[in-house]
This record gives sequence, C-alpha cells and structure tokens, in this order.
Amino acid sequence: MRKFKRVIHKQFGGVGNFFAMIILVSITVIFINTYVLSKRNLSDNPSDKNFRIRDQIYNQNQTDEYPTLQQQTKWPSVADAGCEIDEKCSYDSIPYKVISGTGTEQYPIICFNNKLLVHKNIKDLKIGRGSNIVVVDGKTYDVKFVETFDTYLEENFFLRTLRLKLNDGDILILASFDEMVYALREASLSLLENYGSQVIKKVKYRDSFVMIGQKGLARGKAIEMHQSKGKREFGSAAHISGCAQFPLGRITPLSFPNMEVNKAGKIVVSKTVENCGLFQTCKENEFAVHVYTGKDNNDEPKICVDGKYVISKGINDAGRGLNIVVVSNGKEIIRTGHFDTWKDDSTNLEIFLENLEDNVIIIAVTFDEASLKLSQHSKTLFFDLGSATIQNLKYRDVWALVGQKGIKGFSPYEEISYAGVGSTYAPPIDKRMCIPQTLKGVPIRPDPLPYRNDKRREFCSRYDGYGDFCTGTNLDKNLVAIPLINKTLEDNPIYSTPILIIAGISHNSLRMCLETLLMQPGINVENVIVAVDEKFTEPLVLIDLFGFRGEKTSNSSTYIEHYEKSLKRVWEIYSNKDKIIVIEEDLILSPDFLYTLALLSETFRKDETIGAIQMWNPNSYDIINGSIELIYRVDQFYGLGYLLRRSFYEKNMKDSFKDCCSKRVWEKWTFSDTSSSSFLMPDVSRVFRRPIDGNRINTKHVETLFNRRRRTCLNPFPPLSNIDILRKDKYDAQLTKSVNSATLIKSSEGCETINNNVYNLIQSQNTSNIFKYVYHQESLNDVASLLPILSCFELFPYEPLGLYHGILRFSSNQYHFYLVGSKSPHYANV
Repeated sequence: MRKFKRVIHKQFGGVGNFFAMIILVSITVIFINTYVLSKRNLSDNPSDKNFRIRDQIYNQNQTDEYPTLQQQTKWPSVADAGCEIDEKCSYDSIPYKVISGTGTEQYPIICFNNKLLVHKNIKDLKIGRGSNIVVVDGKTYDVKFVETFDTYLEENFFLRTLRLKLNDGDILILASFDEMVYALREASLSLLENYGSQVIKKVKYRDSFVMIGQKGLARGKAIEMHQSKGKREFGSAAHISGCAQFPLGRITPLSFPNMEVNKAGKIVVSKTVENCGLFQTCKENEFAVHVYTGKDNNDEPKICVDGKYVISKGINDAGRGLNIVVVSNGKEIIRTGHFDTWKDDSTNLEIFLENLEDNVIIIAVTFDEASLKLSQHSKTLFFDLGSATIQNLKYRDVWALVGQKGIKGFSPYEEISYAGVGSTYAPPIDKRMCIPQTLKGVPIRPDPLPYRNDKRREFCSRYDGYGDFCTGTNLDKNLVAIPLINKTLEDNPIYSTPILIIAGISHNSLRMCLETLLMQPGINVENVIVAVDEKFTEPLVLIDLFGFRGEKTSNSSTYIEHYEKSLKRVWEIYSNKDKIIVIEEDLILSPDFLYTLALLSETFRKDETIGAIQMWNPNSYDIINGSIELIYRVDQFYGLGYLLRRSFYEKNMKDSFKDCCSKRVWEKWTFSDTSSSSFLMPDVSRVFRRPIDGNRINTKHVETLFNRRRRTCLNPFPPLSNIDILRKDKYDAQLTKSVNSATLIKSSEGCETINNNVYNLIQSQNTSNIFKYVYHQESLNDVASLLPILSCFELFPYEPLGLYHGILRFSSNQYHFYLVGSKSPHYANV
C-alpha cells in the first residue's frame, strides 16, 4: 500500500490529482460514445439507411406525413407473458407474435409491440370461430380495436369493417380459429389481397391462417402463414413471430364503388303515365305502381310511382342488379338507388337499407343479374321489409317487391320468376297495382311459393341429353319418394327388400327408370342401389340427384359381365337378405310394380318352388289385350324386372353365371336344374322395355319382341284374382280342372296373321269364355306343332314363350286360352 501511494505521488503529484484524472477520463468516454459514435453508426448502418429510404418512398404516397418510429410510440421493454420472441428487435422495428387457433380447444394469440392483445384469459375480450383481428393505427401504432367475425357463417360485417373502418396504411393482424373461410366470398378474399395477402385464396375448410398486412399493401407483401389440414380434422397452428418495420411496402390508397343514390330534388322523371297504366283509379289512400324486370339484358327495368317513371334505361342510374325507389308514407318519392350486385359486393346496399326511415315504402326490382354478390345480410334486411322469396333468388332469376319499413309479416306485393338452365333469362315480371300507404303484412304467404330445384338445375346445366327432364316446369320439380298409400301393406317385406338397378350405357334411359321407381308408393330410397360400371361417372351424379346409392363395379367389356358383378355385389352388401328386386337397363316401371310384388310376397314366401317373380311377359302385346288381374306360373325365366330368391341364385346362378346366363335374358337363360322350380309372371307386363335399335344379332326376333306395340299395366292398384291358387299344388290342380272344362278349338290350320276363322268359331260358341287348343307332341319339350298356331293369336311367332308343363296360357279380350301339349301331365289327367 505504501509502495502504491509512492507511485501515485510520483506520477500524479498526490491522491487528489489521481482521482481528478479518473473523473476527467470518464467524462471524455461518455461524451465520445454518446455524441460521436452514435451519429457515425446511424450514418453507416445499411439497414437503417434502407429503412429511411423506404420510409421516404412510403411518405411520398401518403397525404399525411408519417412521423418516425421514435416519434410514434414507445413500447414496453419487457414483453407481456406469452409475447416473448427469440429475436431481439432494433429500435426501428416492432416485435410481433401471432398464432392461430387449433381445433376448437386451442385459442389464437396475438401480440404486438410486446403487448398481449388477443388471448383467452383477457377479461371481456371476445374470441370466437372465424377471423379474430386486431387493427392498429398505421401512423401512431395505437390499437384501434379488437374484433372477431364468424366468417364460417357470414362475411358481411367482416367485409364492411375492412372496407370502411380502416384507413389506408392501417395494420391488420388476423388469426383464424376453428373454421374461417366457409362464408368468405370473392369480395372478401380479393380485399384481403389488397391488405398484402397472397395465400388467402388457398386457405380451405378448417385450415389455419395468420397474417399481418396493411390496407393498400401490394399482394405478397404481408407477413402470413397458412397450414393446410390435409387429411386431419384441423390444420396445425399457423405461427409467425419476429420484428417488423412499417410500412411493409408501398401503400396504394384503395377506392370502392360509390353509392348510386339520388335524393329528392335530383330525381329525374323519364315520363308520366296516368295511374302508371292501370285502368282503374287507385283509392285516396293508395298510389299506382308499375314494376317491370325486363326480359333480358337488352331490355330495361321500370318502376313507376304515382304516374311518374323514375326507374328506366338511363334514368337515375338504373341498370343491372337491384333498382330501388323509396316512397314516404305520404306518397312522396324520397330517393332512388341502384346497386350492381353482380359486379360489386353488397356493402353499399346494406348501408342503404339499414338507414331507411321508419314506415317508408320500398319498391325494388332486379334487372339482368342481381344474385351473384347479394349478401345474406342484404337478404335478411329485405326479409325485414316483408320479403318471403328473396332467399330463393339465384342466377338470372328476377324478383320484385313492394315492402315497408316496420311491416308485420310478409308483403302481399312480391313476386319471383326463375330462370331456365344455363344462361337463359327468367320470364319477366310485369305488374301494375294500387299500393296502400300503409302495408298490411300477412303472417303466411297468400300464395304457395314457387319451388326451385337448384340441384336439378345444376345437373341439367352440366349434362345434355335428358329431354324433358331438363326443360320447362319439369326443371324445378322436386324428386321425392311417394309414401305408402295402402296402410295395410306397411309391414309387407317387399318395401324393405333391396332393389338393384343394373345401369347400362344410356343415361337418359336410366333417368326414366329412376323416375318411375321413385314414383312407386312406399319406395324406400335407402334400399335402392344402382350399379354403374366404373368407367362412367355421369350416372353417379344422376343417381345422387334422386337420392339413391350409386355402387361402382370394376370395368366390364359387356353388359352381362357388369350384370354378374352387380348381382354378386348386392348379395354381399345385403348378406342377411333372402331376396332382392332386380331391374335391368332401359326399363320403365308400371305404377303398380312394387304393389303387385307386395300382393304376391306371401305366396313367394310360402312356396319355395317359386325361384323368382318376373314382371315382364313376352306375350303382353297391345292387340292381345290381356288381363291385369291374372298371374301365371311358367317354366321359363325372362328377367328384365324381377324378384329373385337367394337360394335360387346360389343354386343356379352364383357359380355358373357364364354357363346359364352369358346372353341377354330374352335369348334364353338355361339353368342346370329347374325341375323343382318355376316362376310367376303376370298376364300383362309390369315393366316396359324401351324399343331396341336394329344393330343387333337376330334383329327380326328382337324387334318383334320389343318394338311391336306392347301393353303395360297402368292401374296403380290392380286387383289380382287368382293369388290364392298360385302355390304349386293348388295351381296344378286348378290348371287341370280348367283345361278339362275348356271348350275345344278344333281348327288346326296355321296362321300367317290372326285367324278370323278361329275368332268366328269362338264367338259362335258364346256359351263359354274358356278355350283350349291341343297340339301334338312326341315329347313334353316338342313344340313343333305349336309354332304355326302362335300367329293365330298374335303371340310371339318365333317360339312359344310362357310355357308351363307344356301349356301356353294367356287371356285375350276377356277370353281365356290354353294351348295344351298332348304330352302335358295336365292333359294326360284329362
């Protein structure tokens, strides 16, 4: 210590001088650091130089001068809990942290300037599904407001906020929660691109999204992140954090369409017409009105009020979209408005409607197209003015309303007209009426509302070739199942039996089949499966339109191959069912198709010798004029539309389909063992097979079978007279008895056409209406002697169809005929 003091005295002349020197050096260092180095650093820092240059560019595009960051705000040096970031921000940048919500449990977080602004624990702060936003003043960095918008349900107030409540350059911070884009339309998405986003249009259902942008910022300049949900239920959290320098880029002031409104004193009258063209004069407390929507875009909208046309082409901004006239309770025209809701969003329209005075009358007509950007909130406002149909307005529909602010119920002065398919226009509305100064609303619409089938319209606009299904009034007919009318059949098993339709290549034929199936009383659409070859996609859309289930089968080279796969698949789907109904391609069903099967279901259940009930009779020609009351047993199977027993399928078809059924069913399916089985068949068909073209093998045979004029039952509830005797033992006994008692036809001449001598013989023997003709047989299957006789009765001429034990049975014009083989066991018994 003494040595140290000697050094101080030697070098500084004493201890006091030593401390004085230390103080002087310290002051010098502080001065240099504060006033010299800091200025040099400012001038030499490239990032700061860039910031100042960018700030200058920004200021050149603003009407107000933006102060520097130091002048604008002073943020907390310590971040709020939850706002911490890894990066340390420079004095000229602002820290931020934005995290989207995840699912419905993890809420979004928004931090700005080290302040926690959005968090589930902040008292009285609303956080909800959709878009959660913080808006910051672009000049002062003060928080202007925090809000949440359920953009899953609607975009109206979100869009209006972005358009009207933010100034150019204001900062928008957005974080999604749960689902945010379902209700966002083009107007909102495009506007967010004007806040700098370039990925907002890629955000899909339940994706996660966060962004920091500014109003007027060029697309792609925002700070943003998008997390797709992929195959998960929700996207993972989108997260952005760091330091931001504002402005984020060049700010271009945004402009929006002006509200086209004309007030009293500036309203132009195009012409005056007494009583607006009404023949009668309106009462003292009424005024005349004429509304016209125009027939197409080359026409014009018209609104006449009390003799004055104030809406027409070139008058008071009238044009495409919605044209509105507001009338005071004293019949004075207060203002007119035009809103192009095809081109522009509905913000101006909403503001216009929200600011209507109490009790004013509003007259509105559409022109050309008004639905595209008409918001749900606008429709709600019109609903409050008395509209009941505005919700139904679609592309190029036309609509007219006379409503009133404060009306109780629906306006009786409203009409809507629906457009056709594609770009066609709706029939115009052209109405003249006397309107009371105070409208009396009705609690229920006085007329039934026109129904619009949008799903059917969309289908018809995409696909051609469906004829009257897609034209005229059919376009809006609802496709609904018809309930069971006969309540005694409620528990009948037919109405819970699976129905398989095996679709072919004609989509329009499939459409007609589905229509007639849907019209069957008691049809259960959940029981219907339509099998479609996987190479066809259009039928699946058609099937869905009807509410049925489409089932794809693997690619097949022939219809029969597709047929086999379809049968196999439906038995797999309904593994616990003992029967199915099969309907082939190109069929139209009679109105009693299911009803007749229901009446026969008990016989089918009790008699297991019946392999199927086939609903098509090859001899059901119009000229024969059979009986809708009769059902026969037959040995041959003709398919087309039928009820099939599982046990018969598994025994005769499942493992031998290519052997039994490789051809179309009318070319004869032959089963290995049918000695114990037969089939039921009506005397008059319950299905109609559409005519067949000539591009087939054996054309003459097929055309005679299908293209001759045929008879199909049209009675929805025909009586069946012989249900009780259709079981095998009773049927065989009754058949033997009938053959025995029938009057014998002795003529044996063959016929090129119907033999008048035969019918003369029948008519002369008027003591009976039951006849038999016996043909010679060498064996039970010998039909050579029968063939020449078939044309005598206008039966199918090329082979006998509908035989049962060698007997061909049919009725014609109230006569009953049995063409009996000499080897038939029923004739041998006689």
